[in-house]
Amino acid sequence: MLKLTSAVLFLSISLTILAADGTVMEAEETAVQMIRLAAPLDQDKAEISGLAWCQGRLVLLPQYPERLSDDGISYFFYLERQEILNYIDGVSTQALIPKPIRVDQKDLRKAITFFDGFEAIACHDNKLWLSIEALNVLGTYQSFVVPGVINFTQNPDIKIDQESLVQLKTQSKLRNIGDEAIILQGDGVIAIHEVNDARAVKQAKARLISRRSQEISELAFPNLPYRITDATELDDEQRFWAINYKYSGDKFSRNATDHLVSKFGQGASHKKYYNVERLLEFQIEGENIRLLDQAPIQLKMTDVEGRNWEGIVRLKDRGFLIATDKHPATLLGFVPVHK
Repeated sequence: MLKLTSAVLFLSISLTILAADGTVMEAEETAVQMIRLAAPLDQDKAEISGLAWCQGRLVLLPQYPERLSDDGISYFFYLERQEILNYIDGVSTQALIPKPIRVDQKDLRKAITFFDGFEAIACHDNKLWLSIEALNVLGTYQSFVVPGVINFTQNPDIKIDQESLVQLKTQSKLRNIGDEAIILQGDGVIAIHEVNDARAVKQAKARLISRRSQEISELAFPNLPYRITDATELDDEQRFWAINYKYSGDKFSRNATDHLVSKFGQGASHKKYYNVERLLEFQIEGENIRLLDQAPIQLKMTDVEGRNWEGIVRLKDRGFLIATDKHPATLLGFVPVHK
């Protein structure tokens, strides 16, 4: 796995923060290399909400998979690692063709009051776990985590085990907010809530779900501004990266206190545009998840409308792959990390 620590030199490091007049110094930013996708993921309605490596293949998780088919059947999609590398390295310039994975949801929708989309995916061997956003009968948002089995034989498919569905109550009680990142750790699945701002969640917690007993325990999580929309797998040092995103239309985030800006500065596009697009690194230590004391990787923005990155995975020895939902379009990108 890619190991990125505070000792690694990458494009987003900033050493000096405040100028003599007290203004925020300009931090470095990392440009995102876009990867063209062919149908059906070239449509806005694809709404990619998560990424995961499953048996060496990149699985792309649509929030509403049934919307991408004409037969009413739900499909996830995957890309081969080598074709992604070929595109990044300029060996091929053709749009990558997503391959479908039929999803057998059985009675999953009946087990959830008001299904509002898949939000995250994590995978190990042929086992996978999904995070689902939903509403209860009172209209309160909540999350569910459910396991499944993925098969990449001649007719790839996923069988979801709705009998093992685990419900997670909302922490923030905010509308359209759920647990948008899940990480596998040993025998557990860690679910991270999308909003951890102290104004909404005084004591932020990640939930650790036992895969065997389905018991839920808690890990302390730092209070942060903006949204956590996905996370990578753990490395050997129990570290992971997560997307920290501020959307220009999010009224709640407008008055958030961003201590990372005062400490590490802002990139040129972050000064120019209202949005925030950055990657943060965390480490699990016992019953705590801490934010590492290092500069975020700030992504260079190119337009006033922010890119709602909702999927991230490591790309071994190279950096990260990230994906958006429909804002401003369905995008797959490569974030290089330089040692």
